Formats: sequence, C-alpha cells, structure tokens
Amino acid sequence: MGRKIIINPVTRISGFLELDVTVEEDSVTDAKTKGMMFRGFEQMMKGRKPFDAIYLTQRICGICSTAHSVGSSLALESAMKVQVEEQGKYLRDIIHGCEFLQNHLRHFYQYAVPDFVKMPQDHPLFTSDSGDYRLPEHINADMVNHYFDSLAYSRLAHQMLALFGGKAPHNHGVYVGGYTTPANAMKLIEAKSILQKIRGFIEGVMIPDTFLIAQYYPEYFEMGKGPGNLMSCGAFHGYEALGTLYTKPLVYLDKTNETLDFNADLITENINYAWYEGKGTYKPFETMPEPDMEKENAYTWVKAPRYDGLPMEVGPLARQWLSGRYRNGISAMDRTIARSLEARDIGKIISTLLEQIVPDYMVQKEWELPNSAEGYGLVETTRGTLGHWLKIENGMISFYQIITPSAWDFSASDGNFKGTAEQAVIGTKLLNPAQPNELGRILRSFDPCMSCATHVYQHGKNTTTIQVF
Repeated sequence: MGRKIIINPVTRISGFLELDVTVEEDSVTDAKTKGMMFRGFEQMMKGRKPFDAIYLTQRICGICSTAHSVGSSLALESAMKVQVEEQGKYLRDIIHGCEFLQNHLRHFYQYAVPDFVKMPQDHPLFTSDSGDYRLPEHINADMVNHYFDSLAYSRLAHQMLALFGGKAPHNHGVYVGGYTTPANAMKLIEAKSILQKIRGFIEGVMIPDTFLIAQYYPEYFEMGKGPGNLMSCGAFHGYEALGTLYTKPLVYLDKTNETLDFNADLITENINYAWYEGKGTYKPFETMPEPDMEKENAYTWVKAPRYDGLPMEVGPLARQWLSGRYRNGISAMDRTIARSLEARDIGKIISTLLEQIVPDYMVQKEWELPNSAEGYGLVETTRGTLGHWLKIENGMISFYQIITPSAWDFSASDGNFKGTAEQAVIGTKLLNPAQPNELGRILRSFDPCMSCATHVYQHGKNTTTIQVF
C-alpha cells in the first residue's frame, strides 16, 4: 500500500488549495486537488441590478479583478444586444492588458522564483528547507535582486491600469460599451512612458531569468504535462482594422493531434465530486447548483468544467501554443516560460492598441436595460478562459454562472477524467517524498487563483503544511 502526502495549504498561490496524493515507489499514483473555500458569488448576484455585476464580481479576486469586470460587461452586452465600438474595445483591452503585466510579473518573481532561487533566510517570508537550489551563487544573488526590483514594475502596471480604470484593483473604468471615461492625451503619453519601462524589464531581465532557471532545472520539461488538451476562447482578437493580435478561438486535442475552432456550446460543468447538489452534468445556462458539503464522495468546492466532455488546460501556455508562438512542449517548465513570453507579447499588444486610441472619445450613452434577457461573456484572462453567464428577469439578475480559469485547471474528477492539475502531478517521480518539491512546482506553474485570501504568520509558531503518512 502506498503512502499518502497531504500539502495544505499549497503556499505561494492566490487562495486556499490542498493537494492529496498517493505515492508508490516514490511515484505519484493518484491525486486530488481540493479547493477549500466556498465563495458563493453566483448566489450573491441573484436579485441584484444587472449593472452591479460589473463591480460586484470584481470582488471575486484582488489580483485578477479586471478580468471579471470584462467578463460581466461582455455578458451584459450580449444580453442587451450592444454593439461595441472599436474605440471601446481598444481601451477596455488596454486596461485588461495592464492586469496581465502585473500578474505575470508577480507570479514569476513572487510565486515561482522562490521555488528555484534561495532567498534571504533571515525573514519568515523566505524561510525554506527545500534544499534543491542549483543556481551558481552569483546568478542566485542577481535573481534575489530582481525579485525585489520586480515589485516596482508590477506596481507600475497597476498604475497604468489606474490611469484608465480609476483605481486598481477593482477598477471603475470597464463598463458596458467598453469604458466609462475616455483617455486624454496626457494619460496616453504617461501610459506609453510607463509601458516602455515595464517592457524593458520584461525583455531585459524577466525573460533571461526564466531561461536561466530552465537551464538549471531541465527535468521540469518532462514533468507536469496533464491531459495535453489546450483551449482559448480568443485573446486580443476580432478587431475590425487590426484583426487578431494574439490568439484566435481554438482548441488543441492531444489524443488526435487536432486543432479545432472553439465552440462555446460545447462547455459543460460536472459536480459528481464537488460539494454541490443538483444535476450531475449541465450547460452553464441550465442550472445553479446549491452547496452541499455533506455530499458523499465529494472533495472540493471546485466544479469540473469540460469541453466536449474533456478536461482542458487554459492559460499562457495554451495561448502561446494555439497562436503558434511557443510550441516546445506541455510541461511545468513550459508553462513558466510561456507566461514570461506572453508578458512580452502583451506589452507589444498594448503598445499597438495605445496608438489606436482617439483622445477624449466618448462611448457612453444611456443604456436601455431589457426586462427579460440572457447573455454570456467569454474572455481570455491572465490565467486562461473566463466565462460569465447571466439571466435577467423583471429587470433584475435572476441567474448567474461563472467558470474561472482555475476551475478549468484545478477541477475535480468528473468520473471519467481527473482534473487537469490532478493529471499533471500523477506519474511524477519524487526525489524525496518527505520534501516533495516537485508537487509545489508543478501546481504553481498553472498560477492557481482559488480565491482571495490572506495567510497569517505567527512568530514562534511553526505551521506544518506537508504531512506524510
């Protein structure tokens, strides 16, 4: 009989995540990823005014709040049959692009780098007993400095977002029709100046650091593949004059080596092993499952989204692969590389879009809200494909459904297939099961965002996060 390893919480992620694995002969033979916090935002939305969704759903997350403002705006535009002007698309996508930059910088340096770089050990934030640090001393020292330098550039990305969004996080700039307040010439000049600094750091420091880590940890190109299916609903695409700047709506199926057009009608959710009651498999518009933590055999609050019945990987690697920009492989290290390369590409896209903005161009008007309607919005965000589905009855929200990127990547089993991250860790060979560095590195390569959460450190009290039975 194999040993069981429980990591709870998985640290250096956004939110609460537990990983339970079974290990036989030092290899992972089974895995469960467990989202341990119930949020209930879908239930909160019922009975609200439809326009409130743009602001309330942003509170789902502090690091990717702009994504939810975009998703809810698109859903409302779908329900209201609003045709968004190109200027509305341009500035909204610039605001959203700023979030990509701040997230990717923070994830690489604050979440991923400490897996491979030995940080100063005189502060509880950096205390580690990993022991698997391979970088030469001078390279390690440089990356420690870059870790702290990156904070300023990530902050600059939020500053740029706030120029057009009013504040960050939880912006007030994204709205039906694109944006609330037009950009003026001074803001555009300031944004270009800020963007130039961020792009310089990404291209001159972040990307070289990423490939240096890959050079010293080459076995991670062979770890963490998962199902190998990739999905994108399309990113920075569909512009009348500019066409597609990044990724078209596509899916890649590993088993048949096919790349197909994305079809939103093929999205379903399954709750067989999630703490909800209701229909086992359903389409997003069909039902809102009710929470049930007493459910037999369930083990997580994360449902199981599927595309045509299959688990999919979403996020930077999926987008880089589907756009043909990076196709080295599908692995933990490939995800980390793809995220850094995507940060570079998003910087270029924002630069292109800034050149299209007409200063002081107003897109807002008095919008007429239907008494009864339904609509959905799909958007590629920092971590992958995000969907918002809503129904309006008597002028109020009667139904709201959200499928987040981390639900795709960290889903429960559906009875036929394990979730994407679960498949990614199964088969992993552990060098030291008592200190399973490989598992944390694989999970963090997905950049999980399980919820907004705060971790508390108590001086003098050791917290056990890894248990081996």
